[in-house]
Amino acid sequence: MKETKEIYLESLNSAIQFAENNLDKKILLKDIARAACLSEFHFHRIFKSLTGETVKDFLLRLKIERAAIRLKHSKDDIGQIAFENGYENHETFTRAFKKYFQLTPQEYRAVNQEVTIKKQVDYFDKQVNLEGLQVEEPMIKQLPDLHLAYIRHTGSYDKVASSFQRLMLWAATHLVLKLKPTTLGIVHDDPDLTAEDKIRFDACVIVNKSIQPKGEIGYKKIRGGKYALFRYKGAYENFYTVYDYIYNVCLHEKGWELVDTPALEWYIKSPPFYKPEHYVTDFCVPIK
Repeated sequence: MKETKEIYLESLNSAIQFAENNLDKKILLKDIARAACLSEFHFHRIFKSLTGETVKDFLLRLKIERAAIRLKHSKDDIGQIAFENGYENHETFTRAFKKYFQLTPQEYRAVNQEVTIKKQVDYFDKQVNLEGLQVEEPMIKQLPDLHLAYIRHTGSYDKVASSFQRLMLWAATHLVLKLKPTTLGIVHDDPDLTAEDKIRFDACVIVNKSIQPKGEIGYKKIRGGKYALFRYKGAYENFYTVYDYIYNVCLHEKGWELVDTPALEWYIKSPPFYKPEHYVTDFCVPIK
């Protein structure tokens, strides 16, 4: 039974990774089932059992929420956003978006522009700034391609630690670790957009080459690119405020435009070696 579950988790990782890498295309059930190396009927049943969503609902949610992030943080043409999220035309996208958010894309963008302005004013009035948040002035950094072993965590960020514990146990028995392993997190979702039980987060450790996935341990290579790096010192419980300030204030002040790839959290000083007040984390936000 354990071996069967491991096979299913491995298949699920492959399918989800395929879906996330192809959101700009029209993905059919047969395509994602093929990526999982399972029959359509078998895969659909396994996927619903393990995720609580049908494949169709999962794909729709990812496409719509990714488009919503673009609407929030860019001035890109709505037709372009629709096309780059796999929709053939503006009208089809608008119908799907309104059904999901009860707002048209134009209305959603307008509402969020007002929210962003209000947040900027609130932060200014409360004299909140990077220094007060214990964040250093951002720098631009070109990150290299990265080979990663990971465990996909779905749900509250409060429970991410258990995924890292299992990942470190795996690393201790499968990797040659001469030094403390380099760990990072891949942040896929905006908690203001995505329901808490659906939030996707990858707990990762850097490996020096590709590995064979097994069970819940997946492998992915992420392409290097340009990132705005914000170094934060302090407890993880303040992450939300730091992110909120970065996305609603800093990006606008600097005139930086986001890229359609997830943000990374690079854990420079982390548990169990340091106390929360001494944790150091680099927030790496992908920009054009």
